[in-house]
Amino acid sequence: MHRGALVLAVSAAIAAVCWLGWAIAGNSAAPVAVVHPVTAAVAAGKHVRIEGPHGVIHVWLPASYHADTGATIIYLHGYYDDADSSYIGHRLPEQFAMSALNAMFIVPETPSAQKTPLNYPDLGELLSLVEDKTGVSRGMALTAVVGHSGAFRTIDAWLDEPLVDTIVSIDSMYANEEQIAAWYKASPRHRLITVGEDTLQYNEQLLRTLPDMLVVDRIPPTYDTWPPEAKLARAVYVRAQFMHMPLVTDGIVLPSLLRLLPVELLADEPWTQPLGGLPQAPDAAVDAPAD
Repeated sequence: MHRGALVLAVSAAIAAVCWLGWAIAGNSAAPVAVVHPVTAAVAAGKHVRIEGPHGVIHVWLPASYHADTGATIIYLHGYYDDADSSYIGHRLPEQFAMSALNAMFIVPETPSAQKTPLNYPDLGELLSLVEDKTGVSRGMALTAVVGHSGAFRTIDAWLDEPLVDTIVSIDSMYANEEQIAAWYKASPRHRLITVGEDTLQYNEQLLRTLPDMLVVDRIPPTYDTWPPEAKLARAVYVRAQFMHMPLVTDGIVLPSLLRLLPVELLADEPWTQPLGGLPQAPDAAVDAPAD
């Protein structure tokens, strides 16, 4: 072959290989990050962190929240946590989103140790502050107080609040069963859902006081395997198979209990996400900023 023709042939071959490589590279789609539906729902909602006069208050609202048929749910953390650590560390907005309830979710500061004073002994003051700082009206279809562990002190202080319709006690019955029973009996409007693990002995005592309570021996594995009467019973007692902290951190018990409340479900929330289906937590070792 003539030297010039050979050079042209080689050049053409190289050009063809390069073109093919560029074509393949151009057509290969970059990997698309898949956003977990719960993460997307939390991001689409509204979060307000309030520096209140007696401690931090977190408020989370679903994207399609509307107050006309909405509820107000106040979540009270236990000892050895604060509003910030529980809101973030316990993945509370993710669990609220999983419940898919049309509700304003409020997480105020509560005592983190036995002898510290109550942060917000006046529920009415707390709710007025939240509405003022968020510019959003709270839902009045239902007002539920959900408390874990040491939250029992704030729950006890709010028992005479006429605003409270429902108490959800998540392992927070510590020798206050008589006060809870009295609150329950004071009005047919009052509803009680209580979960016992560490507090089993006090819940069993409450059961003897309120023998008509519906007893559920284990947290059901799915939303639809709860006994049908659990959604209607005025008093429900659940003997939990989970340990004290996983009751409020693992995305199983808390969303499931919230679904027992008679509150509208929002179609655009991740209501089909299975219990325990929280997005993977960020890896602190990987995500930590460089020194």
